[in-house]
Amino acid sequence: MKKLLSVVLSVVILVLSVTLAKAQVINVPNKSEKHLAEKYPEAKAVDWSNNVANYTAKFKIGDDSYKAFYKIDGAWDYTEKYSDISKFPEAVITSYKNSRIADWKYESASVIENSKGEELYRVEAKKSIEKIYLFFDKNGKEIKSAPSL
Repeated sequence: MKKLLSVVLSVVILVLSVTLAKAQVINVPNKSEKHLAEKYPEAKAVDWSNNVANYTAKFKIGDDSYKAFYKIDGAWDYTEKYSDISKFPEAVITSYKNSRIADWKYESASVIENSKGEELYRVEAKKSIEKIYLFFDKNGKEIKSAPSL
């Protein structure tokens, strides 16, 4: 009987822990919520999260998935729209195929719009345990690269 009670108690604690973790209250700045509603009025299934550095809103518009990033003060930083590299401008695809990571395993692609008014095309690739992001402008010029976790 003690063993059964111990197992039941453990299961209850586990269920409560998961439920409480999912119910974490996120105090999203009004500035961020207002910006998201104005910039993306068609956004559906908005899911906010935060960490020490920023707030993030995951959402959908039609079949497309987005992630908008806001600074801790609520100011919009950038938005990424998940895509497929085949939908990128031909100049970007050509530059990627000729890049230093052309022989790496393609992982993902996103269109990035940032608060500076830039639209960048990001490609993530992997080789062994190393991952990297390459950012291109619409003309295929590599703007920057960044390691990925």
